[in-house]
Amino acid sequence: MAEQSIKKNYIFSLINKLFAVLVPILVTPYLARILEPDGNGVLSFVASISSYFILIANVGIETYGQRVISIHRNDKAYLKKFFFEILILRSILTVACLIVYYVCFISSINPKNNVLYAIMALSIFAVIVDFSWFFQGVEDFRILAIANIATRVLYVVAVFVFVKQKSDLNLAALFSVLNTVLPFFLSLPFIYKYLNGKIEGKIKPFSHFKECMVYFIPTVAVQIYTVLDKTMIGLITESDFENGYYEQAEKLIKLPLTLITTLFVIMRSRISYYYSLNEYDKIQDLIKKSANVAFGFSLPMMLGVIAVAPTLVPVYLGEGYEKCILLLYVFSPIIPIISLSNLIGTHYYTPFDKQKTSNIFLIGGALLNVALNSFLIYFLQSLGATIASVCAELFITILYVFFARKFINPIIFVKTGYKYLIASVIMFVPVFLMDYFLPVNIWILFAEIGVGIAVYFIALLALKTEFVYTYLRVLKNATIGKLKRKRSSSEQGTEEEDDK
Repeated sequence: MAEQSIKKNYIFSLINKLFAVLVPILVTPYLARILEPDGNGVLSFVASISSYFILIANVGIETYGQRVISIHRNDKAYLKKFFFEILILRSILTVACLIVYYVCFISSINPKNNVLYAIMALSIFAVIVDFSWFFQGVEDFRILAIANIATRVLYVVAVFVFVKQKSDLNLAALFSVLNTVLPFFLSLPFIYKYLNGKIEGKIKPFSHFKECMVYFIPTVAVQIYTVLDKTMIGLITESDFENGYYEQAEKLIKLPLTLITTLFVIMRSRISYYYSLNEYDKIQDLIKKSANVAFGFSLPMMLGVIAVAPTLVPVYLGEGYEKCILLLYVFSPIIPIISLSNLIGTHYYTPFDKQKTSNIFLIGGALLNVALNSFLIYFLQSLGATIASVCAELFITILYVFFARKFINPIIFVKTGYKYLIASVIMFVPVFLMDYFLPVNIWILFAEIGVGIAVYFIALLALKTEFVYTYLRVLKNATIGKLKRKRSSSEQGTEEEDDK
């Protein structure tokens, strides 16, 4: 199987992720106003419950499957056998999860939320046909991008056409679930081109269960400090409003992260492949490039969120979400923190088969998060959950950096990040002053973002950031090359006409 181009895959994934960012940007302010904080809080709480069952049905297959496929991509017989083994394993686990989910949450919960829980059950069922891990393993991101983009366009249209009032909560939930589920079905027909080999030996679905558990443990840990906080807010505060504030603030913070982590998901498959060939120099080069992306985007995003939060929240979410401003201030450091931990996890711990070590760190972070949540949510409500999340992520990132230091020298991050930090601080000053002195409206928000981007880019040029200059030279050479080719073809055409 021929190697796919990293640049081509990144473009497809970037387009996909841009839509993943753009769609919430369009839909979130609308739903924030229609459903109000308590309606969004109910939706967030029920979604957090269903996510636990999705987690169990997945049982770590996302990461494990992608890694195995990336290593054995050229063995068609193995690909087909592995595919059907995982399909059977996932189907058995999903059916079991659906039975338990029905008994515990659909048949016995307060009737007013029964329909909402039933709608969320669709997302659990869809685990069976979620083969995104397979496409990522063979580095075919085109299919995933097209399926996701088509579905997201339909989702936006459906929300604006059919969700008109707060009583349409169940309809909003249904569209949200279908937005996640439909791409799985749309991509199904394209998977068979990879499954034309013969299956050798017996199908043994449970032979992978033990290995999947190694990857399942970190996903459980991650789930604890990314979803359990919403469940705990609902249980401890008994306030749909607090969950609504937390949900919207977290959504605003996590949106920019999708752009940064796009590259890392692609790199995970390629680094696993390089690792199988012992090409460590290539891995080190990819780590340096990814570090530039991580710091180059995450640091200005962190300070940018802090600078524009007082304008962003009322303009974007509307009235009633004022508490989100404070939550954004506290949440903002999580952008560079998660960017760094995601980089190290996908570039070192997973491809180098050090998942067990990673699991210990993730479990420690999860336990810290639960402990802090239990105490802080009681006294500070959604603000307490925000503080707990940042502390847990920082704890894990510190451990990741320290124990990966033999292969990834931490000095790389200092050398890479300091110029981006300086440029981000330079950008922060004028944007903060604009936000403080100018009136609150959408045009001021756009002006602040525009000024921030311009000042940041100029600061990077003034600081002579090597990574920026390198890509400017690449862009310049590509443009010159394209002009030369056009001129050459034009001259050739003229000569042919003269000959005639």
